[in-house]
Amino acid sequence: MKKYWKTILIGLVIIITIGAFYIQAAMANDTELSFRIETISGNEEEIENITLSVAYKNGDIHRWLDISKDGTIDTMNQPFIETLINPNTYGTSMFQKFIKEHRNFMRGKQLNPGSYFEDEERLIYTNIPHDGRKVIQGSPLTFKIDILDKKTNERSSFEVNMPAQASYSWMNMDDIYAKDGKIKMFVSGSLINGGEEIHIYTVDENKKEFENDLIMAKTEPEDGTMSSMRRFNDSDILQAENYYLYIVEKYKDQMDVDAYGESELISRQMYLYNSIADQVEEWTVPDELKPHIGLMVIHENDIFIPVPSNTGLELNHYNIEKEQWKNPVNFSFANSVSDEDHPFFELKNGKLYTVNRVSGDHSIFISDLRTGESLYEGKIIGENNENLGPDFELYVNQLYKNL
Repeated sequence: MKKYWKTILIGLVIIITIGAFYIQAAMANDTELSFRIETISGNEEEIENITLSVAYKNGDIHRWLDISKDGTIDTMNQPFIETLINPNTYGTSMFQKFIKEHRNFMRGKQLNPGSYFEDEERLIYTNIPHDGRKVIQGSPLTFKIDILDKKTNERSSFEVNMPAQASYSWMNMDDIYAKDGKIKMFVSGSLINGGEEIHIYTVDENKKEFENDLIMAKTEPEDGTMSSMRRFNDSDILQAENYYLYIVEKYKDQMDVDAYGESELISRQMYLYNSIADQVEEWTVPDELKPHIGLMVIHENDIFIPVPSNTGLELNHYNIEKEQWKNPVNFSFANSVSDEDHPFFELKNGKLYTVNRVSGDHSIFISDLRTGESLYEGKIIGENNENLGPDFELYVNQLYKNL
């Protein structure tokens, strides 16, 4: 039997080696593509340390790049075998910072933003050993918690267990909230018999005991329907947030291969979780804003819903604490070339960052979030456009500030 395993292993090595050669050769034909951010107007300091994480399609080649004013970094530029062994080599600047400053603490940990919490004093990591595997009702559900004191570099680790309340085909750590001796873990799970759940598991940090299991949202399996759940908080924010916004939608299940268009929406519920009061309440939006909630963002104590217009963007603003809508703020800039091209936007440090595809180019706008004042305008420049195919497409996935 060992002889057969050796033969199989040798065959796999040969296949991987040959595959790596041809994949790397195909990618080499695309390595000349390079981009950068060029300033058109405004304060160029606004784009300092800003990086766009983008994906693009050029013919049959799909790549991932980081683009800044200084040029392009190819995030896929590493040996193919290393990619197989360590698929998490690519990390945001946040993880690069963690690994550089806390190498021992970070060793062996998943690079999932939802598993981390950080404040001035501590870095906390949580994990469910059942990630990606089935969890059977009644079996122990274990949470591993690892805490680093950043000032003393001391570590403390412990586990908490509870019987699983249902059977899940998979569970995922979405976010962590830590404050006043409580660690709250936001976990999404897909039920084996159909449906999904979003839980908030609360652990008493001092007693190192499980305290509460709150089901924030849930979908039940139903013939002829399918459901989806989405969280609108930024997973890259590792500090404590007061509010979390979720949406649960149910659609008509269109299994007919001849069916075209989007699935028919049956129902939609939005839930707002107050982490201070530990309460969940249903939240609604005016009917005229419902077609635009896919671009909705929750930022600190406010919810923003952008509505593209012919002259730019109207940003609708709801204050959670005052429970009221404020007057919309209008941002003026060139709009997307078609209704199918939704602008990418992100809220950071009181500013609105927008990337639009305009006349074949991608324009970048930075505006003051509260006043709508334009602070910067630029565009993504292809430095060797002769290598771009006729079906070239570029998508912005994330904007982050280099640390």
